[in-house]
Amino acid sequence: MAFEPLIWYCQPVANGAWTKAIDSGFGSYTPCAIDSLVISISHLVLLGLCSYRIWLIKIDSKANRFRLRSNYYNYMLGLLAGYCTAGPLLRLVMGFSIFNQDGQTGFAPFEIISLIIEAVSWCSMLMMIGLETKTYIRHCRWFVRFGVIYVLVGDAVMLNLILSVSGYYNRSTLYLYISTVCCQAGNWQKLCTDLRLCVKQLIVTCQCLEGFADMGLGLKKYDWMTIL
Repeated sequence: MAFEPLIWYCQPVANGAWTKAIDSGFGSYTPCAIDSLVISISHLVLLGLCSYRIWLIKIDSKANRFRLRSNYYNYMLGLLAGYCTAGPLLRLVMGFSIFNQDGQTGFAPFEIISLIIEAVSWCSMLMMIGLETKTYIRHCRWFVRFGVIYVLVGDAVMLNLILSVSGYYNRSTLYLYISTVCCQAGNWQKLCTDLRLCVKQLIVTCQCLEGFADMGLGLKKYDWMTIL
């Protein structure tokens, strides 16, 4: 009886595809555990950091304020963040579950909650980017970038899990998830204006994403913005 809420939340399938294909201590609870403990928490961290930066832009009177000379990168970031927001919502609307490998219909509660958290966190990123086209501050910008790195690490863990059972997926569901992860990685690439520091952090944090180490923005410090 004590585990009934957990069974309802995770909806595990005994001796299902996840149990057979993956050697994990969580067993049939593996998708629920990884999605809840890795994906949801990392996106909650990103949501908190973006919300805090939005508060700083709107409320904090002590922060030095700037206006960007060009909003090109912000527009690109906005497009990527918009896609990252739409991806989880599209999966919800179209019924594309990445965890239903045993003939289930609908989503388990943990996946619904995770998709909502993902959509809200990237929507907060989109709002923050929109505000930065009008007013830019330097406070907390690296926290947000490290938050995106944290999300990418979680995505790498989940992607590795999904690829281990890729034979059970239809292509549309798999491509939609991979495209969303690629957009999140592209969002991180655009966020980084100090290449050397970001590449060092990325390599240490997640070697599987080391392909982004060839980026070259070549911007001088603050020469792309003016004080308001």
